[in-house]
Amino acid sequence: MALSPAPRAALLALAALVSLPAPALASYTISCESRGYRYQYCSARTDGYARLVNQTSSAPCVRGRSWGSDNGGVWVNNGCSAQFEVGGGGSGSDNRGAAVAAGVGLAILGAIIANQDRDDNGGYPPPYPPPYAGGGGGVPGWAVGRFTGTDYRGQRQTLQINPDGDVYVYGRNGNVDRGWFSGSTLTIGSTAMGVQPSGGGILVNGRYFGR
Repeated sequence: MALSPAPRAALLALAALVSLPAPALASYTISCESRGYRYQYCSARTDGYARLVNQTSSAPCVRGRSWGSDNGGVWVNNGCSAQFEVGGGGSGSDNRGAAVAAGVGLAILGAIIANQDRDDNGGYPPPYPPPYAGGGGGVPGWAVGRFTGTDYRGQRQTLQINPDGDVYVYGRNGNVDRGWFSGSTLTIGSTAMGVQPSGGGILVNGRYFGR
């Protein structure tokens, strides 16, 4: 079914919006230190980008093992201490604002067009990461179970950590993500987070999740 002139013009406008550069946030450097081989979270505006630029510890700093990041900052563990470049340095950051705006518009327009020419072939299953090759148990007892808290955006989340290291993350909107737990690190997709016991629950990058 051919698109009417209005949706076609809107698609062209949104495509042009994607090509417009958005102002890039300047990157900067922070230091984060795991004292006494303990977990430490250092708040920073990463804008989805963090890079180790100078290791200052004798203990190794391995991404996803002894250091990692999220949009709220950088964490270190197991004696890793280093300087990290954060914010504005990612290869896609210059166009992120325009791409997000255009993506939202394209999604809305796509729904309108789909109603004009509907093809009921079902939805796309969420992409699950492959099983963790290093799994096989060993999760400490304090980390096993179901925990509820909020993510860095303040949205409610429930974590299910199984004894074999498998992790399920249940979002408020019904989405389910998979990941794994190893040592004191929780990895979901490409994001690794430090976990430690706190009271009757756990701290995930400094945010409390209770049973």
